[in-house]
Amino acid sequence: MKTVIVLLIVLAGLWIAWRWRSRRALLPCPAEFAWLVEIENPLARATRSEQVVRQLAPRPGARVIDVGCGPGRVTIPLARAVGPGGEVIALDVQPAMLARVAEKAETEQISNIRLMQSDARNARIDDGSLDGAVMVTALGEIPDAAKVLPWIFAALKPGGRLLVAESIFDPHFVRRARLRDMARSAGFAERAYSGNIFGYSITFERPDTGLRAPA
Repeated sequence: MKTVIVLLIVLAGLWIAWRWRSRRALLPCPAEFAWLVEIENPLARATRSEQVVRQLAPRPGARVIDVGCGPGRVTIPLARAVGPGGEVIALDVQPAMLARVAEKAETEQISNIRLMQSDARNARIDDGSLDGAVMVTALGEIPDAAKVLPWIFAALKPGGRLLVAESIFDPHFVRRARLRDMARSAGFAERAYSGNIFGYSITFERPDTGLRAPA
């Protein structure tokens, strides 16, 4: 019993330390622990890949970006959803994570995924070129996360949607109030919410103001 208690204390300490450091430096989950990211948490249902795809509801032929894609837990289902006529951009700062995505895509004979290695704060995507975007347990890994949502807003077509999903089990967990403030500041309108005490997902939309982004 003592061993279990000590282990829980150590894990809690690591969780707190990682969360504190991530506010000051870019600390994504190391590729060596990709198996942790792969787990479809039965408690935080809103972060499960099938729920993310269902809530975003991309149309066949859509162009979507998975920001902070990790090993591709959500990327692969998204690629299936948009079909061969669509495209999913898998963006991650770690080459090892992107290599895992590529390996999965090859194994499952999926050819509509484009890999992009980049810090999410500096990603370059053409304005008005995306139908959708997802960030699943990724936003909190970025110290100045507020820089990310404005370029996603610009990259989306009017009516395009962004889904952000967060799990309380993630050291980088972003509270709903903070996310909503960032999204509102970037110009997004909230469209859907799903979640429980263990996790949530919120879908935002770039409003169609009648001013079309460049094609």
